[in-house]
Amino acid sequence: MIRHTLPLIFREYRAQQLTTLLRDELGDVNALDTFVSINTKRRKAYGPTLTTHILAGNLPGAGLDSLIFSLLVKSAALVKTASAASCLSTLFARILAKIDPELGACLAVVTWPGGNSPLEEIAFSRADVVIASGSDKSLTAIRPQVRGKFIGYGHKISFSAITKEPLNHAQDLARQAAYDVALYDQQGCLSPQLIYVEAGGLASPREFAGLLAEALTEWECTLPRGVVSSDASLAIRHARDEAEWQALAGKDVALYTSPHGTAWTVTYDTDPTFVPSPLYRTIRIKPLSSLTQLHELLSPWRPYLEAAAVATHTTRIAEISEILGNAGVSRICSIGTMQIPPLSWRHGGRARIADLVRWVEIEKE
Repeated sequence: MIRHTLPLIFREYRAQQLTTLLRDELGDVNALDTFVSINTKRRKAYGPTLTTHILAGNLPGAGLDSLIFSLLVKSAALVKTASAASCLSTLFARILAKIDPELGACLAVVTWPGGNSPLEEIAFSRADVVIASGSDKSLTAIRPQVRGKFIGYGHKISFSAITKEPLNHAQDLARQAAYDVALYDQQGCLSPQLIYVEAGGLASPREFAGLLAEALTEWECTLPRGVVSSDASLAIRHARDEAEWQALAGKDVALYTSPHGTAWTVTYDTDPTFVPSPLYRTIRIKPLSSLTQLHELLSPWRPYLEAAAVATHTTRIAEISEILGNAGVSRICSIGTMQIPPLSWRHGGRARIADLVRWVEIEKE
């Protein structure tokens, strides 16, 4: 998985993409160096003196974009990694220091046990900006300690939605959807936890569930799932047992499972209620008569929605996007690209560069 995903992570961190992002969010890349004319006003952007980053440990490369963005706006970066996932950030810092010692001196990657008050008092109170990713509980504990600006990325969930029109290519679509499920074993906030499929296409939602199961079998050969804890395995088996009991009770439910162990699980369930997944390649397929039902179904999850992968006809994309935007989704992408966001992705709907800088404007020459 790491061998497969590292090129995907780093392909976005190129001079052209970084320059484009700076221009798009600041209006002029020179605004970080001097006063420039933007909308007839003379303005200059100042980055934080110090930005403290608290990185989550659920994905390789998680938070790497954030520390790169802080360096882009001329901020020193103190990075606390999760103790079990410090390797990539540490290697990045070491290599950066070799290539550019002056820039490398602006970046420190460390780790310490959470709750170490003396260290956290220094890390949080002396920073102009603190950017933290983690559980909602962790963010709640960090926020009161921050004297500057706090940017928190807490618990988020994502899903996929397929209208009836693309189902004439259901097999290809199932393979793309299975890739979204397999990548990172559903451990990221961009991982789909269920897939809504509109009825009325050449392939039914139930048939699509079967095709998805076949595709997950193929991905298991090329991208095997990682080791899971006994608790995670138990949660997956519980979800399987629940589906089997519902089927035995006469409900329209179907279960597709990996031949051995809990490598992957697909459940077809006609109850449209949004239900989070036990993760680790466990996905629910839920049919809808129309995707216009999504607004009501997603309403309880509005604060937690991040991304939706959509497959639809071009004539319907505006309609579906409006529904998803009103529901709280901040990223709408194609099936098969959920876990590979562009550099311009606005995590949580927030600007990545503009959120870090302080503007100074000259009102009078």
